[in-house]
This record gives sequence, structure tokens and C-alpha cells, in this order.
Amino acid sequence: MNNTQSGQPLMRIRHLTKEFKIKSKKLGGKPQILHALNDVSLDVYEGETLGIIGESGCGKSTLGRTIMQLHKATSGSVEYKGRNTFEMKGAELKALKKDIQMVFQDPYSSLDPRNTCEAIISEPLKVHKIVTDPKKRQERVLLLMREVGLDIQHMNRYPHEFSGGQRQRINVARALALNPKVIVCDEPVSALDVSIQAQVLNLFNRLQREYHLTYVFISHDLGVIKHVSDRIAIMYLGRVVELCEASQIYENPLHPYTKALLSAIPPESPFEKKERIVLKGEIPSPIGDQIGCPLAGRCPNCKERCTKEIPELKDIGDGHQVACFYITK
Repeated sequence: MNNTQSGQPLMRIRHLTKEFKIKSKKLGGKPQILHALNDVSLDVYEGETLGIIGESGCGKSTLGRTIMQLHKATSGSVEYKGRNTFEMKGAELKALKKDIQMVFQDPYSSLDPRNTCEAIISEPLKVHKIVTDPKKRQERVLLLMREVGLDIQHMNRYPHEFSGGQRQRINVARALALNPKVIVCDEPVSALDVSIQAQVLNLFNRLQREYHLTYVFISHDLGVIKHVSDRIAIMYLGRVVELCEASQIYENPLHPYTKALLSAIPPESPFEKKERIVLKGEIPSPIGDQIGCPLAGRCPNCKERCTKEIPELKDIGDGHQVACFYITK
């Protein structure tokens, strides 16, 4: 981890919104709007790991894919080094792809089963014409493989011949091939065994130090996020509800949803008593009109204003941001 939050952000995410049109059988096939991302604004600083966490369906993976333009944003912008990436085309967009790479959740489905390990890692080098000489390209691939804990014996193997942890290492090597500045990591260890998770997380930390990488690290695992993050953003139903330094989110959670989420972490000692905060009520639907705070129907502190207005994410001091009408530091 790097505590390098200073100066101008490397990446600015502003009012990012992503909506999907779906057909509802209940309404006779009439199209409905599913609000996957709602007005998300975040800054990402060079050298840091910004952790994104929330339960399944909160929009965190959609956020990562929209940043990478795998989903086309409905509105909003992603600025990289002062330029709106959604306006880039041609050579400029191709150059951007070199700087921003992604490691996907499923290490198997994100690899072409017809290609060898060498071919998979060398593909971006060919596409971007970084290393044109085949011999030098092979040397570069071998160097990348060794960086992630693979060796020459693995070069001609196919994805099905590797373990889950090894496949994810191939994905990391492929992402590193273009010397990126930012890597968006979408649940990169969730499909791995716990013992392998630790190895891959330590690999991410080491590569960050050696290559001066910036991570947007998406996960549903509170332990994983705590291990790798400098700052943490908590998402709920497509919105960021709290954002602050990693240590603060565990020591001083302020948003009711964050408190409930953290209370679900098992205590370190079986003799330690820990109060579990259970949010009662139904999770509201992300389909249709979004009125009021998304947590209003489940929040123990809900007041009339919460059911009518959507709270903005506001800084309440020391960079700690919370989206709630009734919280002050």
C-alpha cells in the first residue's frame, strides 16, 4: 500500500451513471430502466489502492467495467490525466488502453483456451507493436512470467493445464505487459482458495511497489479490502455511501450501512463479544424511479426527509465523506 494521496488526482470519476434497459414480464414486456450506477464521483490518486466494496448487486463491478468502457456510460465522465476518456478515439484511445488495464474476476473465462500462456501474455505486445522482434518478445514474456511466479516450463501450457491461482497470475502478467499506470482489479481473488488468495494479494502489493502501480480494487470481502487498500469506498445500490482512509472505515464507520456491513465481520477471538447490526426490511429495487435515500426503508435512523431526498456524498472533515443527512463528525 502507498499513502500517496497528494496533488491532483490521476483519475477523476464524475457523476458516473449507468442504466440498463430491461423488459418486464409483469408489465407485458414494457422496457424498464435498471439503475446500476447512480451519480458516482471518485478521485483516484497516483500510487494508491482505492478499494471498492459492497454486497452483490451494488454496482461495483459495473463501475470497473464502465471505467474500462466495456459498458458505455449513460452519463458522467472518467478523466485520466485531465482528459475525458469517453471522448477519446483512434490512436488516443489505443494509447489509453496501454495505461489502464483490467484483471477480471474469473481467471479461466478471461483467458483464451486455444492459446498458450506465452501467446496470451504476448498478445498485447503484438497489438500495440511494443516488441516486434519475436525473440525479444519471448524474452519479455518470460520476464513477465517470472515476475508473477511462473517459469519457462509454463510457456507452452494451455489455460486448462493451470490451477486457479496460476491462471490469475497469467492475467496479471498480461495486464503488466503494457507497463500500465492503473489496473482495475475486479474481484481478482474471489474465485481462489483462501491460501492462494494470500499469495496473489501479496503479489499485487509487491508489483505495486516495484512498478509504481495505481489500483482500483473491487471486492465483496472486507478482509481482502482491508489488506490492500489505502482508501475505501462503500457502495450500496449503485451509489457511494461512504469514503475515507482504510483505517478510518474500520475504526470510525459513520454511515448506518457501513456499520451494519462491518458488524458482519467475525470476531478475531471466539471469546470476543461483538454486536451484530441487522438491517430489517426489504432491499429496494434498482428498477424504476429512484426516490429518496436507497437505505431509507432499512435504516434505523430514517426520517421523513430520507424518503423524499437523495443525500449527496459530502466531506465532513479529514477527507471522510458520507452520504447521509444526519451525520456530522
